[in-house]
Amino acid sequence: MNRVNLLVLIDQLEALVEKAPEVPLVGKVLVDADELLDLLDIIRAAVPEEIKRAEAVSSERERMIAEGQEQVERMIAKAEEYAAKLVSNSEIYRQAEEESKLLLEEARRRAQEMQAGAEEYALEKLSQLHDVLSRALAEIERGRDALQRKDQSRERSEM
Repeated sequence: MNRVNLLVLIDQLEALVEKAPEVPLVGKVLVDADELLDLLDIIRAAVPEEIKRAEAVSSERERMIAEGQEQVERMIAKAEEYAAKLVSNSEIYRQAEEESKLLLEEARRRAQEMQAGAEEYALEKLSQLHDVLSRALAEIERGRDALQRKDQSRERSEM
């Protein structure tokens, strides 16, 4: 059957009634029964066709909505994944920054310990050197004193 628009058929039914002759004094019209029944048969046949088309349009609409919903869900999933990645990267960055601070603090502490150890070592070595030099100076002074005493003794004996 040709694709018949239900509205066109209803327009034809209306035209059939409008062109029908009026019965005087009763406000009614005389309609050709065969023509009216033929038109009603066509309308009856067209109604399922229109319903099928409406159902097809409705199905297509539902399919499009479902596809749109799936696309939205995929986009949301991707956005959530991206956000999780950003949070993860942010967390990794925060952890790395925290670890670098800890490493820097540890390096500073070790540097301070090494400097304190080096200063202590230097102080110990300088103290040892002082002791050695003090003993050497005392020995030098004793030697000089001994020489001065000898020199004075000789001068006294020569006199």
